[in-house]
This record gives sequence, C-alpha cells and structure tokens, in this order.
Amino acid sequence: MTNRQSGRAIRESNRSGNFIAQSACLLLLTGSILVGAFVWLLPVEVVQQWAVNRAGTGPFDRFEAVGQAEFALWLVRFFFTLLPVVIWYVWTDISRWRTWIVAVWHGLSASTSPSSTADITVHRSFSDRARTIGCRAALTAWMLLFAFHFIHGIGERMHEWPYFRFNSGEVVLPNISDSNRAVIRYLQHETPPNARILVASDQKLFFLSYYLRPRTLLHRMHPDSEHVIPLKDQQRRLNAYRLTDLTESDLAQMPHDYTLEYFEHPDLVDPSQILDDTNWISFVRQRERNPRLIPQYVVRLRKAGGTPR
Repeated sequence: MTNRQSGRAIRESNRSGNFIAQSACLLLLTGSILVGAFVWLLPVEVVQQWAVNRAGTGPFDRFEAVGQAEFALWLVRFFFTLLPVVIWYVWTDISRWRTWIVAVWHGLSASTSPSSTADITVHRSFSDRARTIGCRAALTAWMLLFAFHFIHGIGERMHEWPYFRFNSGEVVLPNISDSNRAVIRYLQHETPPNARILVASDQKLFFLSYYLRPRTLLHRMHPDSEHVIPLKDQQRRLNAYRLTDLTESDLAQMPHDYTLEYFEHPDLVDPSQILDDTNWISFVRQRERNPRLIPQYVVRLRKAGGTPR
C-alpha cells in the first residue's frame, strides 16, 4: 500500500469515526434535552408525594422521604441541565475530542507498561507482564474507588439533606435534645467565647462541651454517674453534685468565670428555682414564641461570685 493510499484510508477511518461519534452525541443530546425538560416541568410536590407513599412507618421516615425526594429531583435537574451543554461542546469539535481521547488512552497504556518503546518487538518477561497488569489494575481500582466514594458522598448528602440542607452542624446541632439545644444557644448568647463555666448538672454535657468551644465547661461528675448511660426522657436518673456540694478546694481547682446549674430530672428540679434566671426565661420564651412558657427544668447562669441575673 502506497503512502497516498494509506493516508486516504486513515482519512476515511477518521470520517467514519467522526460520523459515528457525532451520531451518538446527537442521540445523547436529544435524549438529555427531553429528560431535562421533563424533570424541570415535573412539580416537586409530585415527587415528594410519591416518596411519602413509599416511606416507612417510623417517626421520621416521612420527613426524611420528603427532603430526600426534593434533593434527588434538584440533583437530576441540574445534571440534565449541564449534560446537554457538555454534549453540545463535544459535538461541535468531535474530531479534536476523539484525538484527545485516543492520546489519553495511549498515554495511560504507555505509562502503565514498564517496557520502553525500543523493547516493543522483544518478547517480554513474565515479570514485565505482571508489572503491567498490576499497574493497570491499580489504576482501575483507583478510578473505581473514586467513583464509589463520589456516589457514596452524594448518597450521604441526600440522607442528611432533610436535617442539614445548607447548614453546618454548628447551626443544626444534630442528635441533641431540645433542652440541650436551647441551653447551648443561651450560653453562646450570654457568655464570651473565652469563658470558663463551672457546671452543676445531671447531664453528661459532652455535646455542650463540643458545641460551646472555645468556651471551657468544668463539670465535677458524680462517681455513680460516670459510667451510666442516660435513657430517653430522664427514665434513668443520673446522680449529680449541686454547687453547694462542691468544697472550697474543689472550686479552687476549677477557676471559672461563670457558674451554671442545669438539672432536668424531676428528683433534682426545685420548682422554686425554675424562674430565678430571668434572662434564661426571657430567652427560652422568645425562642419558643410562647410568652407564658414555664420550662420543666432548671437553668441558672450567674457570674462567678454573683447572684442569678
């Protein structure tokens, strides 16, 4: 075959390949536009109702189903808005993209093979073939791992969307009771970031300590409660020290700027103390939008050496 015939065959092959690629792009472009138009015209409420009808019977199943359905629909909408743009961009210069893909393929093939170009015609040893297979298997595993983590991340984001949406954990305060959440917000509002707060409480306070950083919470936990797991709705009482139970030596070991009394179990709640902290009562009533609200637990914050405000 002459050089002219070889060049003509290459050009015919390129034209044929470009035609097939352009036809495939045209089909994908048409399909993506039709699907995109459908998902944009589909009301969110229809998808949410469909998800609710298939949700479980748990207390949060329907709430989660509604949020997840909304997230999924918007994700599909944006995907099928971007996909036609990408396909059109590729279609308008299909020859250059085919050349780039072929070059990338040959580059990956060459970079994962230990043999040099001078040794291509030489029979490769078993170790060379093993290294080639190992490199390509590692590259394939890396790409599959990337795809898995990407898809898994999208799934996790969809699962959390009903609760978090575009908010951080600092805003949402997940897995925390309403009372703990209110106390966290109150302390954030009433104390400076560098405050050291001495706490007397029947709560474990792990979440409070985390979300109140950089504030420091000092809590002398009762030894009978250190290894006790709390139960929902105060079903199991946790023994606790009151501020009056702490000695001068205890206080000297825990220098503090504020003291906080926070008790929830009925056996530890003194009804006469519930309304002592007027700032707290005003805060929680405004938070709950109930001007007559009387909490069922005690929260009393005061500056060190002062009286309840």
